[in-house]
Amino acid sequence: MTTLSVSVAWQQGNVAQEQVLCLNAPATLGGALEQLRQQQPAAADALAAAAAFGVWGKVRPTDQLLRDGDRVEIYQPLRTDPKEARRENAGRARSGRSKPPPRP
Repeated sequence: MTTLSVSVAWQQGNVAQEQVLCLNAPATLGGALEQLRQQQPAAADALAAAAAFGVWGKVRPTDQLLRDGDRVEIYQPLRTDPKEARRENAGRARSGRSKPPPRP
């Protein structure tokens, strides 16, 4: 039986976590998440609150087959709307701006 080594990354509070798992091939994204839940009970909160799951930065379904060396990622929901955050940042930048000094 062939085994795969995959890493699973997630955010817990303000700290990034990563766990390397050894899975029997063929392995799926969902199987890796279930094994993580069993091996790392602290990850259960991140799994329950997850907005999506992915492999190497791309959202994938849980039946996605994994390959040796894959990086599985658990994505958390956004805390603020990106458009609103950009508006707030632009407003702060405008209010903090001063006129450039006059040229001699």
